[in-house]
Amino acid sequence: MGTDWPLSGLTMVGLVRLDDLQACVESVVAAGVDGDVIEAGAWRGGASILARATLDALGADDRTVWVADSFRGLPPPGPAFPEDRELDLSRIEFLAVPADEVRSYFARFGLDRGVELVEGFFGETLPNLGGRRWSVVRLDGDTYEATWVALESLYPGLSAGGYVIVDDYGLIEECRNAVDDYRRQHVIDEPIERVDFSCIRWQRATAPGQQGASSVEISRPVQRPSSPPAATSRARIPTERELEVERELNELRERAGGGGRDEAAT
Repeated sequence: MGTDWPLSGLTMVGLVRLDDLQACVESVVAAGVDGDVIEAGAWRGGASILARATLDALGADDRTVWVADSFRGLPPPGPAFPEDRELDLSRIEFLAVPADEVRSYFARFGLDRGVELVEGFFGETLPNLGGRRWSVVRLDGDTYEATWVALESLYPGLSAGGYVIVDDYGLIEECRNAVDDYRRQHVIDEPIERVDFSCIRWQRATAPGQQGASSVEISRPVQRPSSPPAATSRARIPTERELEVERELNELRERAGGGGRDEAAT
């Protein structure tokens, strides 16, 4: 379900999001969408491992998987982004996984070729990736700052037909606000599609530097039978497990010193 922080698993993403990520990678390869794959916020690297395995299975050896993370947890909220003042995840050591450990997980699966680790906080590293071309951009940085910096640094290089995937849009208000603010400021009107209770994505219709007229036809990745279709309802009653996840998130806020607050998990 993607609702656990596993003690030994390599990802928190869950099967629905993993299936959708694989479908997006398969879609861009099949359509010839130019660019590498990047995940900004990787934890133990499980989603990036799947992306590399998918590319290898398709013979797409010319594409690199970039894994961007501090590998030492999240920074405390700073004055430049007051939107994060109530979301301090910097003291949660469980989120800090050393880079060498993440490399070892890729090697365990024989997937250590065609992988580049980008070590450091996003504000220090992601702007240096400007000018590169991406086909899939997966964001899992949780905070407003991490999400905004990642979009500002990576979205300009996303090819037409490529995908932006945002892991915590439906669960963390700060992440959702950063996405909505960025889309509004840059007049991005491609429709957002829900993957599950937390994750969303959209497919870029215009080539970098273009606005307005679409340069590609928007397509939907082919979903596997194990993946339920994305929800299309504008409003629904959250499940008991979704409410439990929301309670856990509020407890994390309180332990981090930010204080809990009510926000809808949907």
